Amino acid sequence: MGRFALIWLTARRMLLREQVGSAAPNTRSWASTLLRICVAITALACTIVWFHLGLGVGADRMVAIPLLGGGAALVALALFCVRILTPVVAVAVFGMALGCAALMTVFAVTSGFEYELTRRLSSLNGHVLVTKYGLGFTEYEDMIRDIESRPGVVAAVPFAYAMASLVPVTEDTEGQADDSSSEQLSRRPAVIVGKGIDPERAAPVDGIRNVLASNSYRALRPADPQTQPGIALGTTLASRLGVEVGDQVRMVIPADLDGTAESANKPPRFAVFDVLDILDTGMGDLDRSLALVHLRSGQALFFGGRKRVTGIEVTLTDPNDAQAFVESYLPGLDRRLFHAITWEQQSASTLAGLRQIRLAVSVVLGLLELVAATALVASLLLLVRRKRVEIAGMMALGADGRLVFWIFEAVGLVAGVAGAVVGLCLGGLYVALVAGFRFPLQDDVYPIEHLPVQLGWLDAIGPAVAAIVLCALVSGPVALVAAKIPVLEGLRGR
Repeated sequence: MGRFALIWLTARRMLLREQVGSAAPNTRSWASTLLRICVAITALACTIVWFHLGLGVGADRMVAIPLLGGGAALVALALFCVRILTPVVAVAVFGMALGCAALMTVFAVTSGFEYELTRRLSSLNGHVLVTKYGLGFTEYEDMIRDIESRPGVVAAVPFAYAMASLVPVTEDTEGQADDSSSEQLSRRPAVIVGKGIDPERAAPVDGIRNVLASNSYRALRPADPQTQPGIALGTTLASRLGVEVGDQVRMVIPADLDGTAESANKPPRFAVFDVLDILDTGMGDLDRSLALVHLRSGQALFFGGRKRVTGIEVTLTDPNDAQAFVESYLPGLDRRLFHAITWEQQSASTLAGLRQIRLAVSVVLGLLELVAATALVASLLLLVRRKRVEIAGMMALGADGRLVFWIFEAVGLVAGVAGAVVGLCLGGLYVALVAGFRFPLQDDVYPIEHLPVQLGWLDAIGPAVAAIVLCALVSGPVALVAAKIPVLEGLRGR
């Protein structure tokens, strides 16, 4: 225990500044004032960013505020390290903290992208998708009853897909709602993906309901003799068409072509829908092209009234059980006719791309920690050179080479721990700034409207542990150099 205390006290003395009060009063006052200013700027920036939505200020006009707060935090960190630590060690601790913070922020953002994409895709399309090869999926009712009887299943929702053209019905053509003239069909059309679902079977599923502005399925109204069927449009799609809730749109489905001359002369199918709700999925591709209708309306328009579906979306209690469900359910299906795929398989290419980007950026930013470790080596070598007399004196008083080795190894370890702890604090600040500010992204480039953040414990602990291990590894050779200093030459100051 006494040996450990000696190692700690000696390492602590080498790390901390000697005679902090010996600096000039003006210098101390200037540094303290600057430190307080930087802390105040950081706190103010965090407060403004966190409540910027309440201020009613657009995010694009406030981009300088989180940048200013982050820069002030860096300056405050540098001043704090210089005031507490010896200058040579302060550089290494600052670099290690910056590397940890950068890696932590990158991990949080990439994990946020992965989480948001998978969550939104799985919530809109279910966790397991069951489809049938060909166009005759008519036995879906019996299959739904079988699926819903299995444990862990929240809902099994039949759906119908079709590519369609959508055009608004304006007042001057309201009387021509049943006219399929080319003039009306060519009026500001948009190619969309029409999806019909059954609101009653989808009632236990919150994914679709949460992206509807009304937070309910009442917009998915089937047609009856008194009213038109209802439709919900993506936000960007509604803006492009220039329609709002209460307006009408016409959906046109191309004629079915079977290779015969008669099919080529068939007119397209169309129907007029009342716009009753707006979809805001947060994914640019879906908001630009998705239109939701009732399943019966979709079957009537997409399939000419035939009672069939495109597939069944299965929502599970635990999304991680999707693969296990497929493996247990597939043996009971005819593999020649049916196919089941999980939400992870549907987004496999997107997840692979995100993980490759995460790896590449991590390698690049990890060089910050490597540079900081190099600075630590230089700092320790300088300490060894400056403390040759003290080291030789300790050896003359009975300290062995192992004690000297562990003293300098402890210096590297403590520097690594200090850099990791400060880096965790700085990284947490950056993550909070990004999460509170919600940096806007271009919806025509990214599938998400803002920069997402999802910080897991491994994203925070990983860079910190890497910093400590790296400092411990690079300190070893320098500690060996210190342990082998000859006593006589050291006492002579050579």
